[in-house]
Amino acid sequence: MEQALSVAKVFYDSYYDCFHEYMDEMKMHKLMYLVQREALMTRKDVLFSEKFYGWKFGPVLKSVREEYHKGKPFSHVSGDVSSTAKSLVKSVLDRYGAESSWSLSRMSHGEFSWKCARKGLRPDENGDVPLDVNAMRMDAARELAARGTVNT
Repeated sequence: MEQALSVAKVFYDSYYDCFHEYMDEMKMHKLMYLVQREALMTRKDVLFSEKFYGWKFGPVLKSVREEYHKGKPFSHVSGDVSSTAKSLVKSVLDRYGAESSWSLSRMSHGEFSWKCARKGLRPDENGDVPLDVNAMRMDAARELAARGTVNT
């Protein structure tokens, strides 16, 4: 299993290499959610164990949020990731990297797992409810169906 911050560092560095700019925090949270969903689609298991929380603009990883508030995000993060993780990051970056942060936020608002974590919260409230992995599995199954692929 990967460390969430190590996967985020790969995203951060790969995004810079691809787009010649640093990735903003909102986009990072969304791409991390999408790579976790992609892992559930292709491997039927999570890529990392850290929980997402259903905040008002979409799923959030608290460690990633803290990292963005340190000044130079991911500069102290060490640790390699597997070739599988690198491949998943590349796939998600190729598919979603050019999307705006707000577009990805709107997309994440359609996810069942995020909606479940938001139940009972006001729209302007971040909340502190983790996304349920089984609900994320349902999002992954829905995305597989939308892509017209079957994962056996």
